[in-house]
Amino acid sequence: MTFDVGAVREALPAAREAAYLNAGTFGPLPRPAAEAMRAHLDASFERGRLGHAGLERWLRLMEETRAGFARTLHARPDEIALMHCTTDGCDTVVWGLPWSAGDEIVTTTHEHPGLTAPLEELARVRGVVVKAVEPRASALVEALGPRTRLLALSHVLWTQGDVLPVAELAAAAHDRGALVLVDGAQSVGAIDVAPEALGADFYTASGQKWLCGPSGTGALWVRPSALERLGTPWPWYLSKSRGPGGPQDWTTARRLDTTTIGMTSLAGIVASLAWHQARVDEGAHAYASALADGLRARLARLSHVELTAAERPSQLVSFAVRGEAASAVARRLEGAGVLVRSIPGFEWVRASVGLWNDERDLERLVAGLGG
Repeated sequence: MTFDVGAVREALPAAREAAYLNAGTFGPLPRPAAEAMRAHLDASFERGRLGHAGLERWLRLMEETRAGFARTLHARPDEIALMHCTTDGCDTVVWGLPWSAGDEIVTTTHEHPGLTAPLEELARVRGVVVKAVEPRASALVEALGPRTRLLALSHVLWTQGDVLPVAELAAAAHDRGALVLVDGAQSVGAIDVAPEALGADFYTASGQKWLCGPSGTGALWVRPSALERLGTPWPWYLSKSRGPGGPQDWTTARRLDTTTIGMTSLAGIVASLAWHQARVDEGAHAYASALADGLRARLARLSHVELTAAERPSQLVSFAVRGEAASAVARRLEGAGVLVRSIPGFEWVRASVGLWNDERDLERLVAGLGG
C-alpha cells in the first residue's frame, strides 16, 4: 500500500502553514485531537468540570491513554505508567531504584537534560557515580563495570539523530547485572518501538513529540520483572486502589503513575494516539526515512553547510551553517516559514522529518539556507 502523505497533511493545518520540521520538540497537533480537547474544554466550561459522571470519565480517559500507549509500544496496558513527559519517566526510575554511595550509572555525553538533570541530582544527593562516555557501542560496553547498576541512554540521540543499538547494549548491561533505562523521546512515533524485544527494563515515551499529542502527556513502560525493583516516587491519591476495604497497592505499573494529568490533555492524547496508529505503518516509516535521507543529500551539496555524522541515521537531521550561530539560523528559518530548532551546547540546527512532510518542505528549508 502506498503511503498517502496528502491524507496526513489534511489533518494537520500547522504542517501546511509552515515547513513543520520540529516534531523533535513538539509535533503538529492533528484535527481529531484538537476537536477532542475543544469538546472536553467546552463541556467543562458549560456543564461543570467534575461530578460523578465526570470522575468516571476522568478514570476512563486514563485507561484509554494507557491502552493507547500500550498499543504504540507493542506492550500490555498493565506495563504502562502514565507520565507528563519523558523526564517524568526518567525521574520515576532514577528516584524509584534503591542506591548506595559508589553505585555507578553509565550514560552518554549526548543525552538530553531530561535525563542528565535527574542523574546529576542523584549523584549529588546519593553519591552515585555517573559515567558519561561517547555514544559508541564499544565505549558504552567498556564503561560497564562491577559497580554499574544502570545503563541509561536514548534510543535516538536528540543531538545528531543517531539510533543507538539498544538491544546489543542491553544484553551487555544485563550480563553485568545492570538494569537498562531507555529515553524514547525521539524514537516513539518516529520509528517502530517494542521495548520488551529490545531488552530494555524501562522505556519512556513522549506524547507531544512524534506522536503529535498535547503537552503534558507521556508514558513509562516497565518490564514486569523489574517493577518490584522500583519504589513509588510519586505517591498520590491514585497510587493505590481505593475501595471499601481501604487503600490497596496496585500490582501493575499504574502504581507509578505520575500525579494528575489534565483531563483536556488526556482527551487529546487519546485522539492523537488513535489518529497516529491509523496512519502509521511500515510504509509511513519508510516514507519519512527516505525523506530524511533526501534532506541529507540536499544539505551535503551546500558548501556552507556541514552535516553531523550519524552511524545509524534517523529522521533527525542535524547540521551547522558556517559563520552563523545555530540559534540565529533557526530564527532566520522561522521567518521564512520553516520550523526547526537549535541544539544548545553543540551549535547544531536540527530538522525533524516527519510523515507529514513532503519535498516542498525540504525545498523551503534548503532555500532558506541560501541553497
